[in-house]
Amino acid sequence: MNIKILTYIIFCLLSISAMGQTNNNINQLNDKGKKEGLWIENNGTIMAYYKNGKKDGVYISYYRKNGRVQAFGEYKQDLLSGTWYFFNEEGILLFTETNIEKNTKYTIMRDDGVEITPLFTSYVIDYYPNGYIKAEGRVLYDEDVQIHSFETGTWKYYNKQGELVQTKEH
Repeated sequence: MNIKILTYIIFCLLSISAMGQTNNNINQLNDKGKKEGLWIENNGTIMAYYKNGKKDGVYISYYRKNGRVQAFGEYKQDLLSGTWYFFNEEGILLFTETNIEKNTKYTIMRDDGVEITPLFTSYVIDYYPNGYIKAEGRVLYDEDVQIHSFETGTWKYYNKQGELVQTKEH
């Protein structure tokens, strides 16, 4: 399915769901004082579903400047799950992230020679603005794949026509 069509469908479903809610059903706490159901946060730039205080369900963030989707995906019990999609401010897909899991086996060597084990690992596919794959492979990171991540294992690199031009071990 075309990513633009998929994005539009998900956006519409989330918008309809949010519009169908009354203010009484948004940003609610359960009987234990924990977040429950749909929460709209950060001045309307984040929509997330919670179950017993943990993110659990669809998550979508918007650029404050123009309201376009910045990222969307799903949480299960406060952990990233499934496929995540990340877009630039013009709505062009930058990269996807899948196979997200806690890292227990990959390590990296810092510049000062100290070996560290980042908290998470996932499979990332970077895209050119024309929609072709730019690069793909496994990354390691601590908190946010967008802020600081390390390539590990086998990575494939493609030209703007989608042709494989290099395979590299990290």
